[in-house]
Amino acid sequence: PEGNIQVFMEYNSTFTLHPSPESNAAWESLFPTGKGFVKHSTIAPETSGLVVYHGLHCLNALREVYYAAVDGRLSHMTEEHDHQTDPHHVRHCFDYLRQSLMCSADTNLEPVTKDLKGVTGWGFTRTCRDLDSVKRWAEE
Repeated sequence: PEGNIQVFMEYNSTFTLHPSPESNAAWESLFPTGKGFVKHSTIAPETSGLVVYHGLHCLNALREVYYAAVDGRLSHMTEEHDHQTDPHHVRHCFDYLRQSLMCSADTNLEPVTKDLKGVTGWGFTRTCRDLDSVKRWAEE
C-alpha cells in the first residue's frame, strides 16, 4: 500500500484510558480483520505480520501492563501467565518498539512549546503513512 496523508496531531485520551470496553474497542478498531497477519502470493506466500500492527499490539500491551501496575494487579496477572503482561513479552515489546522507531526514523519536525522548553507532539500537521490504506490492503 502506498500513500501519505497530512494528519493534524492532537491528543486522543481514549487510547490512554484504563482498559475498559470503550478503550479496548478503540484499540481493536485500529486493527484489520486478521489482526495484521496477511498472505500475499508474491511478497508473502506464507502468513506474515505487518510491522505496524505488531507495534500497535506491543503499545497496547504496555498500556495494559501500566494500568495493571497502577492498580496493584501486576504480580497477580504475571502469575497467571497472561501473554500481555508476561515480563518476557513486555521486554520484547520495549525493544521491538525501540527498533521500529529507529528503523522508521521519522524526520517530521515538532515545534517546541516555549513554556515547556520541549515538545508535546500535539498541535501541528505531519506527513504520515495512510494507515486506513494499509488496513484496507491487509483486508484484501
